Amino acid sequence: MKGRPEVLFNFTPIQKEWFQRLDGGKTKLNWFLLEVALEYYDRIRDSAELAPYREQYSEDQIAQFCAYYARRMKKSLLDCIRGRRKRAMACQEYIDDFYPHHGDKLNGLLNDVAKEAWDSMVGGCRLCPQQCLADYMGRATLFDEYMGQGE
Repeated sequence: MKGRPEVLFNFTPIQKEWFQRLDGGKTKLNWFLLEVALEYYDRIRDSAELAPYREQYSEDQIAQFCAYYARRMKKSLLDCIRGRRKRAMACQEYIDDFYPHHGDKLNGLLNDVAKEAWDSMVGGCRLCPQQCLADYMGRATLFDEYMGQGE
């Protein structure tokens, strides 16, 4: 986990509900996907090369795209965890599907940033005590603890 979630959610339009309502509910896998969306969003905001992209879209639109991208990663990630693939990775197809009107250059830049975000998240997982990928179907108490939403 890259920071204190209660602080992160005060500065991003990404909604936790977009992930806790995915199939499986409040699982560690869904929490991980939420973290992927947050990391991607932060990297888009910090990228000098993506300044023209940020000028075209509102913060909410960018957040919706990042959440869409992270949710699309779920199947790829599950295939990897279950041994059907060797590795889950960022995929430009998801970007092209969301932004079919963009040119290859812009979608390529978005994909490069997605790869950086993905690699950062997967690398950070090794050190995180939550072990979201090792126990991916376990309950993510972080949805409740940090978001103030009990069941």
